[in-house]
Amino acid sequence: MLPSATVPDRVNNWTSADLAERLGGNRTLAHELIAIFLLEYPSLLQSIRASADRQDREAISRSAHAMKGTLANFIDSGPTVTARALERAAADARLADVPALVEQLEGEIQALAAVMRRQTGAR
Repeated sequence: MLPSATVPDRVNNWTSADLAERLGGNRTLAHELIAIFLLEYPSLLQSIRASADRQDREAISRSAHAMKGTLANFIDSGPTVTARALERAAADARLADVPALVEQLEGEIQALAAVMRRQTGAR
């Protein structure tokens, strides 16, 4: 089962101010973490895609776990939940679920990245 369809609202309602609050009010650190995420997430997604293309359960699980940990710094719902579902699907040998979860994860991360860019002026 895929995570909730209300995810886009949760992602679109994310704010850098929420992240700063999670970091004790440190807006500078929040913006630095966002900049790092925006630079790094494409390679994490590529690792997930490549693992999925090879149907390498262990690599999918490992890559999804890394993405989940990265995303959890920013948001508890949406793409974090999807990354967790992808990790679990690989661990449970439900490879038939992997392509849809990867597609969903990519869309959610792209949406989150777009929100981050809008709010911070990052590229």
